[in-house]
Amino acid sequence: MKKQISLLVASAMLLSSSAAMAAQSDEAIKSMQNAGIVIGDENGDLQLDSPVTRAEFSKLIYEVLESENSSILNFDDTSLEFSDINSDFWAYNYIMPLKNANIINGYENQAFMPNENILFKEAAKIAAVSAGIISTNKNYPLDYIAAAIDNGLMDGVQALSEQAISRSDAINIAYNIKNFLNLKTEISNAEKAKQDETNNNNYNYTPQQSVTGSTSGGSGNGSGGGGSAINSSNSTSSVPWYPSFDTEEYTKEDENIFKNPLTSPFSTFSIDVDTASYSNMRRFILNGHMPKYGSIRTEELINYFDYDYPLPEDGTPFSVSSETAVCPWNSDNKLTMISIKGDEIPIEERKPSNLVFLIDVSGSMFSENKLPLVKKSLNLLLSRLDERDTISLVTYANGTNIVLDSVNASDKETIKNAVFSLQACGGTNGYDGINKAYELAEKNLKDGNNRIILCTDGDFNIGPSSTTELEQLVTEKRSKGIFVSVLGFGTGNYKDNRMEILADKGDGNYAYIDNIKEAKKVLADEMIKTLYPIAKDVKLQVEFNPSKVKEYRLVGYENRILNNEDFENDEKDAGELGAGAVVTAFYEIVPADGTETQDFRYRDTNAKPSDELMYLKIRYKDPDGTESKLIEEPIGSNINSNPSENFKFASAAAQLGMILNDSEYKGSATLENVIKQAQSGVGEDEFGFKHEFIQLVDLIKYIN
Repeated sequence: MKKQISLLVASAMLLSSSAAMAAQSDEAIKSMQNAGIVIGDENGDLQLDSPVTRAEFSKLIYEVLESENSSILNFDDTSLEFSDINSDFWAYNYIMPLKNANIINGYENQAFMPNENILFKEAAKIAAVSAGIISTNKNYPLDYIAAAIDNGLMDGVQALSEQAISRSDAINIAYNIKNFLNLKTEISNAEKAKQDETNNNNYNYTPQQSVTGSTSGGSGNGSGGGGSAINSSNSTSSVPWYPSFDTEEYTKEDENIFKNPLTSPFSTFSIDVDTASYSNMRRFILNGHMPKYGSIRTEELINYFDYDYPLPEDGTPFSVSSETAVCPWNSDNKLTMISIKGDEIPIEERKPSNLVFLIDVSGSMFSENKLPLVKKSLNLLLSRLDERDTISLVTYANGTNIVLDSVNASDKETIKNAVFSLQACGGTNGYDGINKAYELAEKNLKDGNNRIILCTDGDFNIGPSSTTELEQLVTEKRSKGIFVSVLGFGTGNYKDNRMEILADKGDGNYAYIDNIKEAKKVLADEMIKTLYPIAKDVKLQVEFNPSKVKEYRLVGYENRILNNEDFENDEKDAGELGAGAVVTAFYEIVPADGTETQDFRYRDTNAKPSDELMYLKIRYKDPDGTESKLIEEPIGSNINSNPSENFKFASAAAQLGMILNDSEYKGSATLENVIKQAQSGVGEDEFGFKHEFIQLVDLIKYIN
């Protein structure tokens, strides 16, 4: 299903809405009341928890459209009347214009049933069509729900697809539609004004041409005080190329199995703060498809969300906590959650950044969800940077170009003009692009955050391009103190396996940007988490007590497993932890039954009595350090009979991962159980991502 809204409109919607999602309903009610659209009963009571009828919802939508001077409300055709509504009905003059505009439809008998409660799926269709996002000849209800969710029209809505929405839900939907239409008009006017200005000034960029001349700071010296914009000379093609077939690549790892602590007492793995698998999953679902085989990494579904873990208080860069409860998908077992919360850095205290934007401008980046989305995404990041930071820009296609060299981030117009002038054409020489980006980053090295931000679909086809060759390149370069963040874009030829390796071996992180909302999350709202590491090479090692544990299994992290001897080997690479970032890991535990002994020919192994369930060790290095530090603590065997909201929601995400991977160990996990558990654990949801998770899980049933 193709998205009908421009990414620029979506970008403006996000940037102009500063209120937290937790306050969405209050803001929506106030806005609708101020506009005279929502009034309440004779006592002013809005009865927010009460259901909404189809007639009442039609009136609400009509008044929103009327307030935006929508032309679709012209109504002069009485032949379109419903069989159960006549001109005397109180909502006749609201319902009929919507029917005339093909926004609402009746049932097969031409009845509208105005007094029936309206369901989420029906409201989603009306919202999507009213906003002009999707036409009325799509697959109902899947395409309409997906379009409404994807464009934020169902933000703040609590009902599920087959449930009646409440008055509060209805007000949120109306508010979202009104904002959408209003901002769409504003952006249309702004684009027209910009185009008029460009025409008047005869101001154009040549495709693949960089900004020329000096910036205000003179030549770049890596100190943050200046930089230069350098000419580029990539050859161009008049006809952009992009794939019309599906060559996406994923690596499916063998699932972790249950192990006996008598024979395998240790479990060792690296942390993983990547989130690409979750947003890629969302892309599949909203396009009406189940995620591809190998695309779901359960730990990335869990770690996509923020959790209310405690901050560190002892001077360490992160806190460690744990919780054990009954396993939600197997009541005979226990589930232990180990959580890490990185210390937070106030924005004003962050160190300066030396950032190199490495942008794939090959022909495969032509489509709207690739290079155009890259430009808007980097613009979001640029809005959060200041005079402490410098930006370099390297592009690669058939060859490589240095477009900007250490330009001060305060010179935003120069940087924006350079980024927005880029066009897609040619092949994909990613290997040379990475080399050039490292050269620039090293030349302009700062006492602070030195990072390459790679934006690509991962489809390299010129020069060394195998995963092994790219891994070797990044592994050799990471000792320079330069981190690599990989941002994946697009569909069709997407190479997830390659990009995950680049971020992993480059001591960085990996996100998939499926829409401008995700770009805002990664590069604006969570910029500090994404770009500022507080610890690197973070490894966990857990030793299990066989007197309490018969078997154990790590949920997810299949491609982060380390050998036990790697834990104390400071040469062994592991994951980085950003400021304020959270990491969650689950162990499913089969409780001991008192028979835990193992006889060997040359030795005896018996369980020693202890109240500890396991013993946790964590090693990490400071971002610029070479020697690891050790944190260790026991984890008790007490069972929490009332698990925390963190536990409930994170374990719901874990269940979804197992379901989508058709895990051998998913037990009683179902989509219904995932929704129920997630709803009980939403807690504070500042930006609405946890509610969106519930809506996505609910949507899967229509795909199946």
